[in-house]
Amino acid sequence: MNISNALIKTIMVTLDAIMKASGTDIRIHGAGSVPDQPILYVVNHFTRMETILMPYVIKKSIKKYPISLADSSFFGGKMGDLMERLGAVSTANPSRDALLINALLTDSNPVIVFPEGQMIKDKKIIEKGKYMVYNTGIRRPPHTGAGRIALRSQFIREELQILRDKGDVSSIAKIAAHFGFDPANLDQILQKETYIVPINITYYPVRARNNAISKLVNYFINNIPARFEEEMQIEGAMLMDGVDIDINFGKPIPMKNYITASVGVKKMLADNNLYLYPGELKYVSPFKKLYIGIMYDYMDAIYSMTTVNHDHLFSYILAKYTKTKICEADFKGRVFLAVEQLRASGLTNCHTTLDEKQFYLLTDDYHEKYESFIKAAVADNFISLKKGMIIKNRKRFSKKYDFHAIRIDNIIEVLKNEIEPLQNLTKALNRLMMLPDVYIRQKIRKHFIELDKQLFEKDYQQYYIRGESKPKNIGAPFFLKRFFSKKGVILIHGYMAAPEEIRPLADYLYKRGYSVYGARLRGHGTAPEDLASSKWQKWYDSASRAYIIMKNCGESIAVGGFSTGAGIALLQAANKPGRYAGVISINAPLKLQNISSKFSSMFVAWNKLLSKINTAKGKMEFIANEPENPHINYLRNPVSGVNELEKLMNLVEERLKYIKDPTLIIQGSHDPVVNPKSGHEIYEKLGARQKQLVLIDADHHGILRGKEAEQVNTKVLEFLRNI
Repeated sequence: MNISNALIKTIMVTLDAIMKASGTDIRIHGAGSVPDQPILYVVNHFTRMETILMPYVIKKSIKKYPISLADSSFFGGKMGDLMERLGAVSTANPSRDALLINALLTDSNPVIVFPEGQMIKDKKIIEKGKYMVYNTGIRRPPHTGAGRIALRSQFIREELQILRDKGDVSSIAKIAAHFGFDPANLDQILQKETYIVPINITYYPVRARNNAISKLVNYFINNIPARFEEEMQIEGAMLMDGVDIDINFGKPIPMKNYITASVGVKKMLADNNLYLYPGELKYVSPFKKLYIGIMYDYMDAIYSMTTVNHDHLFSYILAKYTKTKICEADFKGRVFLAVEQLRASGLTNCHTTLDEKQFYLLTDDYHEKYESFIKAAVADNFISLKKGMIIKNRKRFSKKYDFHAIRIDNIIEVLKNEIEPLQNLTKALNRLMMLPDVYIRQKIRKHFIELDKQLFEKDYQQYYIRGESKPKNIGAPFFLKRFFSKKGVILIHGYMAAPEEIRPLADYLYKRGYSVYGARLRGHGTAPEDLASSKWQKWYDSASRAYIIMKNCGESIAVGGFSTGAGIALLQAANKPGRYAGVISINAPLKLQNISSKFSSMFVAWNKLLSKINTAKGKMEFIANEPENPHINYLRNPVSGVNELEKLMNLVEERLKYIKDPTLIIQGSHDPVVNPKSGHEIYEKLGARQKQLVLIDADHHGILRGKEAEQVNTKVLEFLRNI
């Protein structure tokens, strides 16, 4: 073959630059399992760019440049010459099989074949339990050529071994002449073994839109064919916006094993026929049976490696949901449970975002993957949103779409189709779809109640200090559930405290008809070392778990907190406006009285510097604390914790304007810990129209437990009853 190394090098450098500039993230999985043997790669085909991408990836990963089988329409004139210089073999080349088998016998180059025979734009590969692909208006089985070529190369190798053992030099020479190798290299050929390596390519996200590439092409070329326009919108958007491309190399499939296990093929090896021409093997029953079986084996392998992502789950559940309307919370809940089941199933091919915390789907904070999918579905008129409900446009879901336009017209169907071969996953999703929404809510509620308990037990066990850690009942989160009440309150304790701090207010509200969840901020209720290693984001997540629990219990939720807990409550409301019935802030800190807090960031930086030079001398990691409630609070204050508290206060101050829910602010008039100005500043900066500032005459910080507690409780209850 007339392969140009200089041209290949230029292509490789160019693609490196394009991938870097476009933000495309190519993730290679399993390439280390590819043996140093002749390999025929079978790859699923979704985009035009795969014909360039896969040789690039294999060269980068395996250090061998592959030749590939390409449609004959690309061969002709200068284009044909370019294709040949890049190692492409035309499907119409009469020497096609001989060229590919030469590569597999001599191990000169790996071979790439796309077994579907064309791009599968609709990703519909399973029909009535069988592999079927679209081709010129009909559905047909995938091509068996890849299996036949790989098997034939190993068959010839086995045949050469027998001929050498017999000393039949003449027959060896005939085979060598036909397949274009030097008989002197026979030993090297016989030491090799042909493998098929299945590869799956999955793209995420897939969005069709006009982009710089499609606009540029339209500017210079008039009347672009609709198919080409569609490809420019899909593949151009990938390159311009950046796309994650997961490329999974599957388990190598040895051709020798099939031959060894087939009595019929072993009889063929023993006869005197050299089987030089494709027709001599293609229709022979034992051989045909093997390569058809191989086709099913590598198709199973390819499609079992689909990298599942959020869009797959969103699309499958939305498309399969039988009702026209679905509550957004219910939809998110089903997706969350689907991810949990996916993890438990042991399926390893998941997009990296599915390895991250999935409870953000349920917290009603901004979730980039969800928002992106919903925005696209609304723009394409598949759904509309109204008062927390997703309303399906049934006409868009039931309409038949043209194969060559479906990636633009119905990407939801494409994504649903892509995971259909993953039968264990789709069965689990189908079972999940049958569950009533009440059961979904209950399952999620129980999951997070148990998770909160587990996190506390884990932290308590890890950080417990005898004589310093408080009893478990002080630090554990608690849930006071009113079974016939639809109103609930989340209460959040303060910095260095524990859920026990807010229990008196919780008991007061519970006795008056409210369900109450007493959240535990991570790092609290255990030991100061736990708090020292906790970031403020963990505190926020703790409140978010409480939100998920309460949202799946009642219809109306208020959130409140004391001191730092009040800051967390305010941030919760700012990040999800309209989700809370009301917000209660009691002695929330925007400014602290203790001057040492102003130097916390300096102490943290100093401690980090000392850690880098491997010395503990001179570190100031904790400051003595003398709390009002020593039976609840830590007696040592971690400097790093104060630093996190300052970060939190700054963020809360920035986001107060986004709070739209009714808000009650309670502030002690002479608070020695939180500057009393904080209450006034919060009131002025709140975005809520309905807000109230109540000053409590108190000369101490812990007004939930002092003589002022009754006044605080009364004000909170009055507020809750009026919202």
